[in-house]
Amino acid sequence: MRPLILTDLDDTLFQTARKCPEDMGEAKVMSYLNDGSVSGLASERQTRFAAWLRMGTLVPVTARSREVLARVEIEQSPAICANGGCIITRTGEVDQDWHRLLVTRSIEIQPISMIYRLVTEGLSAQTYRHWIVSEGDLELYFVIKTNGEDLSVLDGAEELAEMHVPPGWRIHRNGNNLAVLPGWLNKRHAAAYFIALYRASNPYLPVIGIGDSHSDVGFMDLCDFAITPTNSQVWSLVKKGNVWCQ
Repeated sequence: MRPLILTDLDDTLFQTARKCPEDMGEAKVMSYLNDGSVSGLASERQTRFAAWLRMGTLVPVTARSREVLARVEIEQSPAICANGGCIITRTGEVDQDWHRLLVTRSIEIQPISMIYRLVTEGLSAQTYRHWIVSEGDLELYFVIKTNGEDLSVLDGAEELAEMHVPPGWRIHRNGNNLAVLPGWLNKRHAAAYFIALYRASNPYLPVIGIGDSHSDVGFMDLCDFAITPTNSQVWSLVKKGNVWCQ
C-alpha cells in the first residue's frame, strides 16, 4: 500500500540560492522565475529524500498558485495550491466542488481586495512589492515582500496588516514572505477535504505530512506521521528549551 505524502515545497524540498547549505553536494535546479531564471535549488540530500518519497503518492501542498507551481520540477497532480485555494485532481483538473465551496465562503466576508488596499496603500514601491494571489475568478490572499536584503523592513508591513485585518484573518511570516489570509483559506481545510476523498475508498491509507513553517502545521496535524527539516521554523519551536538537545 503506497502512503499518501502531502508535502510543502519551498524551504522543505528546495530553497533559494541564498538559503542553500554550504554542503550542497550535487545541486539540482527545482524551480524557475517567470523569466526563466533559476529560483530554487535542491541539495543532493533533498534530491535523494524526494526520490524516496516517490515510493508513495507525492502531493505538493504549497502557497504557490497553480501557475507558479507549474515552474517547479515536481509532480503537478494531484496537488493542493495557493494555501488550499485550489485542489488539482489526479487527472490534472481543478476540483470544482472545492472551488464552489470556497466561493460560497468568500462572499460571507469583506473582499480581499478591500483589505489589500487598506494594508498596502501606504507602502513604498521602492521598498516593497505586493500582489493578490487568485485562482480563476476567486481572490485568495495577498503577499508582501521587501525589495532589499533587510528582512526587518517587513516589520512595518506586518504592523499595518495587524491594524487592518478583520477578526479571523491570519498573518503568516516566514523569511521574506508576509502573507495575509482570510479565515476561510487554509491548507488544513483543503488537506482535510483531500484526505477524505482518498480514504473514502481506502480508510486505512497511511498519510504523511511534511513542512517547514507554522502554516504547514495545520495540515501536518491531520496526518498519521509528520516530518520537518531540522533547520525549519517548525523544528526551532520543537527544539526551543528542550534539555535533550543540549
